[in-house]
Amino acid sequence: MATAPRTQTRAVIAELVQSPTLPVLLILAAMVIGIAALLPLVQSSGATTTAGNIQALEQEKTSWQAQLRELETQVATLGSLNRIEAEARDRLGMEPPQVTHYITVDVPPPESQKLPSRFLPNEHPKPQSESSLWKDLFGWMLP
Repeated sequence: MATAPRTQTRAVIAELVQSPTLPVLLILAAMVIGIAALLPLVQSSGATTTAGNIQALEQEKTSWQAQLRELETQVATLGSLNRIEAEARDRLGMEPPQVTHYITVDVPPPESQKLPSRFLPNEHPKPQSESSLWKDLFGWMLP
């Protein structure tokens, strides 16, 4: 096995150190290491931005839900019978009836209108249950 003498190896290293490409290689290596170090920072900032957006959307959702509850309360308040009665009495000048009249009708109601057959549901006759050999043989097992 042939080995290179130490002086040759030292000469190659010295030549590489003095060559103009070494500073370029060192600068490129430093840039690659710097970019690799920045990747986790970029990823974490993206995650932080997404978390901030989620939090803002949740706050907006909570705000909309609160507004919805306020509107539901307002609808319930406006729909109360006491408020409607007071509004009818005060604003519209209405009063409860003094006398109640009942009317009786001695005539039978009119015949119900007949619909054309195309609007009626289809009436399919139910098929009669047919006796089968299996049912005859094992019918005693079925309820």
